[in-house]
Amino acid sequence: MPIALLTDFGTRDYYVGAMKGVILGIDPRAVIVDITHEIEPQNINAAAFILRACYRDFPAGTVFLCVVDPGVGSDRRRIIVESNGYFFVGPDNGLFSFVLNSESAVCSIENDRFFHKPVSKTFHGRDIFAPVAAHLSNGVARGEFGPRINNPARLPNVDLRQIGDDEFEATIIHIDRFGNLISSIPAEFAARPFELVIGNTRVTECHKTYAEAEPYKPFAIAGSAGFIEISVNSGSAAKLLGATVCSTVTIRQK
Repeated sequence: MPIALLTDFGTRDYYVGAMKGVILGIDPRAVIVDITHEIEPQNINAAAFILRACYRDFPAGTVFLCVVDPGVGSDRRRIIVESNGYFFVGPDNGLFSFVLNSESAVCSIENDRFFHKPVSKTFHGRDIFAPVAAHLSNGVARGEFGPRINNPARLPNVDLRQIGDDEFEATIIHIDRFGNLISSIPAEFAARPFELVIGNTRVTECHKTYAEAEPYKPFAIAGSAGFIEISVNSGSAAKLLGATVCSTVTIRQK
């Protein structure tokens, strides 16, 4: 069963290698895939979006080991999420906000029989999350790790908020390397004409491809991750509009 890694550890240090070593010590047949280790340090929002953008491209049953954990060593919970036919292992800090739904099963990781000893206060990725992911890959049932919980943490301000007839408020949840502003507006909204307002800018054009748009002018597009994005052909929407993650976006359907 594949184990896919998503962290903010980078690759210059030993952290990723140590986690892989622990996994292979438990499940030598594990197929380990690196999603990315270049998440901006401690940026839970970015990690949550990137996980949402790619997890469905993996085979059913894949275990996602996700460690962006500014609360490591604190009393924040450690969880396993089973959702949409996949498993997700990591800290309970909102990282799994976009994969949770009403049918997800979530348990707290408490059974230290599955931990790598001794457990460091600063490296739960190696000592708790990596061995748990490996044991899941080996077929250990989710319920063996700890009790079920019903209130996993979710990121604030990622849900649409209706503020009027056919008018909703959303947020920018990610900015990619091209400066595209990914909003929390589902791509299905593109089925009807709409306009966006971000800061002092009204975005009235919506295109199906980047090449259709006039250069250097912001436009909306339904992105591959399933959200409405604000983009600029031959430029950066983030720089042009001065927007950041958590900037507010209003969508008005016509």
